[in-house]
Amino acid sequence: MKTSILIFFFSFAIYCTTAAQDLPHLKSIKLNKNAHFKGTEPLVLKVVAYLFETPIDKKNKQRTEAGQFLIKWMNGTPDYTFYLEEKETDFFNTDADFTLMYMAGLTKYKLQNPNISDKNTLSIGAMQLTLPYLYQQGNKSRWSTKLWELNDANQKGKLKEFLYN
Repeated sequence: MKTSILIFFFSFAIYCTTAAQDLPHLKSIKLNKNAHFKGTEPLVLKVVAYLFETPIDKKNKQRTEAGQFLIKWMNGTPDYTFYLEEKETDFFNTDADFTLMYMAGLTKYKLQNPNISDKNTLSIGAMQLTLPYLYQQGNKSRWSTKLWELNDANQKGKLKEFLYN
């Protein structure tokens, strides 16, 4: 009996890990008209979760497709407006991978908090999601001094003061 329970939990853990990484063929999803965006939020959240669950890796084609899909969705959705302000994106020093993860954080935060429209609040929420993910990545040699300072402020709970004072 104990063996079957152990096998069940092991199988369930493997299923949860692989299910989270299974995405539909994103290139086949049309986002050409406003009507194409209706009801896509669950898929977008799945794409964002995938991005946050997988390490930054330019060789991972599925991750690249997920990033391209997210950008296309953010640029075209008629239901949400996303602002990428220089003040916030400057911390990523034009690093496309870091900026993509900030965009993923911004999307996740906005979709989970649809009533929030204040740009600063959205940006802080996105940073609080993005910075821990970036910190977990192995290679921090790409980090600018500004990004280290931003991360330190976040870890000390002083992100708002650092960004907007």
